[in-house]
Amino acid sequence: MINRPDASPALLAVSQAEPTGTTLNAAAIGPSLPLVVGPGSTATAEPRPREIRATANVIEPNYTVIGGDTLNGIAARFNTTVERIQALNNLADPRTLRIGTKLVIPPPL
Repeated sequence: MINRPDASPALLAVSQAEPTGTTLNAAAIGPSLPLVVGPGSTATAEPRPREIRATANVIEPNYTVIGGDTLNGIAARFNTTVERIQALNNLADPRTLRIGTKLVIPPPL
């Protein structure tokens, strides 16, 4: 059992350094939190559109298998793991590398 000193709802405190007349946007803080503002301040709940950024990295093969290569050797050379190379290149069996195969090497660990 937890004893609370009073049953008042949780409040969001605004620091004392806020100048009077500051406008707070409820959407920026969270729609379910009550706002507590100092004297002379106003609180508004105007919806604000969110900025959406789309980024895409095109993954291109950056290593071509040569004679004598193994996944263990390639992984060690690029400071990654065999499992990460296999997953990124959809390799079922790490022992079946073919000369000339282009591999995508994941970033180092």
